[in-house]
Amino acid sequence: MNDTFQAWLARFFASYYHHRPVNATFIGEHRFDAVLPDYSAAGVAAMLTDAAALLREAAAIDTALLSPVERIDKRLAEGYLRIQQWELASPHFQRGNPSLYTGEAIFGVIGLFLTEYAPFAERAAAAIERMRALGALLEQGAQNVRQAPLPWTERALRECKGAQAFFSSGIDTLAAQDPSVQPALRAAADVALAAFARYEAY
Repeated sequence: MNDTFQAWLARFFASYYHHRPVNATFIGEHRFDAVLPDYSAAGVAAMLTDAAALLREAAAIDTALLSPVERIDKRLAEGYLRIQQWELASPHFQRGNPSLYTGEAIFGVIGLFLTEYAPFAERAAAAIERMRALGALLEQGAQNVRQAPLPWTERALRECKGAQAFFSSGIDTLAAQDPSVQPALRAAADVALAAFARYEAY
């Protein structure tokens, strides 16, 4: 095992989890359960800065000193970083896909309840924070996306309809598991419903 490479790989995953908190939840890394991705200009700049720095560091690692598995890991991680650079600079990701925002907003909350990795009240607290924050995420979508392929727009509209069901009766069903958090979940879900209504209108 190459210690230099393993330290780099740890930095790669730290950056990944930080910038992709919804993915982190699904993977089982729960330090970022209360936050959502940041696709503001500053957030995108931070992602690109991290990607560039990690690629520079990777280029300085002597592949000949790595095990066969480490070589594969390095190639995969570098490939992901290059794809991220292309996506974020293109008109086809955060600047051209309205369903990116609806998907992250919805699954950011759903993902907290798919497994019982923590007590319900703890997962509910994270869900409340994400529901309160998803208005900012959807507003970033409205600011960033000025045109999009029709199928992506239609998907985003369908997801807005699905969000209406999830953040109304769906949240009420979940909240019934713990009456002590029910009022806070309901209030945060109402904030989410209003945010999705604005995004659907946009």
